[in-house]
Amino acid sequence: MSKQEIKIITKIVRELTLFFMLYGHHQIGIETNYESDKVTFTVRLNTIDADVLKEVKQKISRERELEIETYGWELVGDIDSKSGLEILGHLIDDLETYEDREHVVLTFIRKNRYKSKKGPRL
Repeated sequence: MSKQEIKIITKIVRELTLFFMLYGHHQIGIETNYESDKVTFTVRLNTIDADVLKEVKQKISRERELEIETYGWELVGDIDSKSGLEILGHLIDDLETYEDREHVVLTFIRKNRYKSKKGPRL
């Protein structure tokens, strides 16, 4: 994984945390899991307003774009976080959601476009 990819991943985590905190969530569990073919960001919330969930789904459903992959990710964190998910939508491939008895779980999936068997290049 390249240094740039590591920076993108950490900014995604930051933006997800900031977004949900701005919507009043005080208990947010975020787990990041790097695999050879994808990175998943699992967000656990006690509850989520239906309108907020709809907004998240809408903004994340964008197509990934090379320009954003190359340059635009640097803008994440430099704009209003409620609209920041729009840029994240260009960095995330899929969103899966489910609810259990205790949490609403959102799993954001970023597929690895450049597979490398090497560790991070720092």
